[in-house]
Amino acid sequence: MVFVSACSSGENNDKPTNKANTGDVRETTASVNELPSFLDAKSDDMKNLYTAVANSQDLLESIPCYCGCGEFGHTSNYDCFINQNKDDGSLVWDDHATKCQACLDIAAESVVEWNKGKSIKDIRKMIDEKYQEADYPEPTPTPEI
Repeated sequence: MVFVSACSSGENNDKPTNKANTGDVRETTASVNELPSFLDAKSDDMKNLYTAVANSQDLLESIPCYCGCGEFGHTSNYDCFINQNKDDGSLVWDDHATKCQACLDIAAESVVEWNKGKSIKDIRKMIDEKYQEADYPEPTPTPEI
């Protein structure tokens, strides 16, 4: 039996503003236009994906994550990147996805397909079919569409 371990517990030496009980770093910025400092040393691709996720809340809150993060409260792939959207427009970012290839892949695939014009329902079906075929952990408890 093959088991895919989707997330790593790699060290993060950036300056955290808050560390969740999961070990993830969380940082608040004034808006989607200001990325957290934990992305400073990351690739432009990762920064662009975090920006795309922040601008795709409705989509990614409908897409489950298959890395096992539902065990610590995530309800969708969006939660792997953004912990909270505040009423004043500020965001609490989460560095979980910086350490988790499954989170990154699911978000990137979803955003690309959305930009091609696929519906949220079709993207959800595509992600579920792809990740249910492999031996990934249970998906987040994302509500059905």
